[in-house]
Amino acid sequence: MTSLGRLNLGLGAILLALAATAWGVLALQSAGMAMAMDISAVAYLAIWVTMLVAMMLPATAPLALAYARVVESRGGGRLASLPFTAGHLLVWTAAGVVPLAVFIGSRGVVAGMATSSLGKLALGGVLVVAGLYQLSPWKGACLRACRSPIGFMMTHDFATGARGGLLAGASHGAFCLGCCWALMAVLTVAGLMNLPWMAALAALILAEKNWRHGQGLAKVAGLGMVVGGILVAV
Repeated sequence: MTSLGRLNLGLGAILLALAATAWGVLALQSAGMAMAMDISAVAYLAIWVTMLVAMMLPATAPLALAYARVVESRGGGRLASLPFTAGHLLVWTAAGVVPLAVFIGSRGVVAGMATSSLGKLALGGVLVVAGLYQLSPWKGACLRACRSPIGFMMTHDFATGARGGLLAGASHGAFCLGCCWALMAVLTVAGLMNLPWMAALAALILAEKNWRHGQGLAKVAGLGMVVGGILVAV
């Protein structure tokens, strides 16, 4: 194995270790508490970022390493996957302002809605919306960008160095956001600390982006969400 191959293997292991650590933190938090109605904005964002690391890094790691290989072939640095991953997560962290605003505006009602009298109706509704988006052309376009990292990078000219890595990661993170925002919206209602929902959606995101039948899986999952959402609501 070449030195670059060993480096990429090590960086991939680090990213996956961070994801595993985040899952462990979330498991400990969920075992000791439910999503409280009076949780602070800082604590909410901390949970959001931890959830992102747990759910997104396994799917992002192959992409980040592919970017590092492209940069290395162009004479760039060997640690390009790190700023790329940081830029990717920064986009998702910024997107967390939306559920945070909903949380604050509803005084925590949305976060605890899964256990309320309207919980099944709300969960059914968001599943139908997410399922319909799974079947939309916008989802398909964003998913194709996520599934073809080399093609994306070959058609986008980013600056070298850490700044270029951040820009590349943020740009691709925007496609990832377009691909997965509806799935993450499900967690806003089901609860950010709902580990079964998190695990199921994380597995779906990973398979959609990396499995050869990922695009077909996205369609099947969309149909399942629409039917399941209707059944849950009824």
